[in-house]
Amino acid sequence: MPPDNDASLKAALDAIEQRINDRAEPKELEPELRGLVEQIAEDSPLRPRALRLRGIVLNRLRNPKRALEHLHQARRAAIVQQNFAEVVQAGREIALVHSWRGEDLDAALALLRAIALGYLGEGQNDTAIALALAEAGRIELEARRFEEAARLFRLLADKVPQPLDAFQVARIKINLCQALNRMGRHDEVLPLTNDLLADLAKGAQEKASRLSFLTLLEQARAHAGLGKQSEAAESLERARALLPADRNEFEHDEFKETEAELKLARADSSAIDDLKRLAKRYADPSLTVRTANLRMLAARVLFKTGKADEAAKLLAEALRDAIKAGLPDLAQRIRAEMLEGDGARHLDAVLKETGAIESIGGEWSATRQLIRVETLGEGGADKVYRAIDLRDGQEVAVKEISLAGFGEEERQKIIGTVRNEYAVAVTLRDSPRIAKVRGLLSDPAGALYIVQDLVKGTSLTALYTPQPQPAKLLPLLADVGEALSILHASRIVHRDLKPDNVMVRRGRDRDEAVLVDFGIALIDGEQDLLKRFGTPPYMAPEQERGEAVDAGADIYAFGRMIAKVWGGDSKAMPKPLGAIAAKMLEDSPRKRPLLADVRAALAACCSPQT
Repeated sequence: MPPDNDASLKAALDAIEQRINDRAEPKELEPELRGLVEQIAEDSPLRPRALRLRGIVLNRLRNPKRALEHLHQARRAAIVQQNFAEVVQAGREIALVHSWRGEDLDAALALLRAIALGYLGEGQNDTAIALALAEAGRIELEARRFEEAARLFRLLADKVPQPLDAFQVARIKINLCQALNRMGRHDEVLPLTNDLLADLAKGAQEKASRLSFLTLLEQARAHAGLGKQSEAAESLERARALLPADRNEFEHDEFKETEAELKLARADSSAIDDLKRLAKRYADPSLTVRTANLRMLAARVLFKTGKADEAAKLLAEALRDAIKAGLPDLAQRIRAEMLEGDGARHLDAVLKETGAIESIGGEWSATRQLIRVETLGEGGADKVYRAIDLRDGQEVAVKEISLAGFGEEERQKIIGTVRNEYAVAVTLRDSPRIAKVRGLLSDPAGALYIVQDLVKGTSLTALYTPQPQPAKLLPLLADVGEALSILHASRIVHRDLKPDNVMVRRGRDRDEAVLVDFGIALIDGEQDLLKRFGTPPYMAPEQERGEAVDAGADIYAFGRMIAKVWGGDSKAMPKPLGAIAAKMLEDSPRKRPLLADVRAALAACCSPQT
């Protein structure tokens, strides 16, 4: 942005902020601010302020959803720029909106973040405020908002000048290791733990022992996460040497839990007895959280050892107790923990054990977690809209499936479909070719919600009209092939592959395709309750006949997508693709080519020399 333009935009913002302070009519200010926001670059130091001011005006226009959208964007932009003064102002405005909405806990947390970050930046009461910010990070850690927690801990650990003493910094770095381990970023944990142990060895023995113990536990978890079982066992033994003599001290329980996690990584079923003994120690209702954590650990072992029914009962017990105790955050954590691993394949069994649709996120309602911004599309009982996830302020896409107006049999079929979609999505590894699913919710009115990362762009369908352009579509179809390879490697058949289920977004060098919908996907080996579901003309013949399907059904649908680029004329296609595209549409799935061959033909067509 040229300096003179920057100065003029700043002057315009100054004038508008003064008018806001003077309580000017918000209807007059909103169009002016909208125009300014559009003019200011994404990385401009003025952007957080412009977004914040527009959020204030939108809130005064009684549009809290849009206000929070802009205020969260302002806060994130200010954090990236380390503009602490703007962070605190955005945070205060977020707290004000939440307060008006009657969301006292969300308001309190937003205010805590604002004050802590603001004082940290301005150097006022740095030690006390930095400690308060560390507590905010621990709240985020407990609430499973690991990325936000890691961001706060890293910000504190790297603060220069450092307001905290060495042991307080060490505790924060241990918290950072905990967050990183939970995100699966184990390779980042090991250097941190090595440095921590070296630093703690120089400190006072009384203080260092507890912190060294916790550091070694995280080091053991990181080694186990990287498949280094012998190194994990060595770290655990070093931690054992630091256990206090009194076996009633809490460190012994922490050690046993970590030991069970490492046994889990080795699929060692002996961890179950350890966890059951620990659970008896936490039988008091006030210790529901500890008991739930142990049940989740035991369930992981049971799933790994093929005892799915017993695991489902444990998770159902934990979920029922959390709901009964009025602990919605814990209930949500139980679901998330379950669906991140083998429990995803047994979601139906767990929900059947709990006995109510409300077990799908009922007490963590969509209205509490999400702010709807705009509808992106709808059809039948489904609606997709853009929203803000209040847990971390991120933009998300939400697929809402209404159960209203359906009989019991139809409701159960829809619920089964949604559970299936969620179960499929959470078993996939992270990939830029597949939209990441963040959660599953329900509400008492009878609607289900699948929450996933928002993919900004357009559907692939739009690029087929009015006239398909092969040069533009071929690289995108190659991306779809990559997404399918990830599904098939996980023994998943999509069964509803079509342009409508692919979004196109701008990547670093070119447009990229992202697969966004798994509504009727099938996990190999699971019961098929959705035969004959699909979308003509992309549905394979065997699928339309209600026969068993495999990856060949996706090859057929993919062939339809490729053929559509040339109006179905294989002779008009590039040579590497023409012959194989015709085979993709064979009636018999056995005659269709392998996905690897299709991807090779697409890659050849996309290369410069083709």
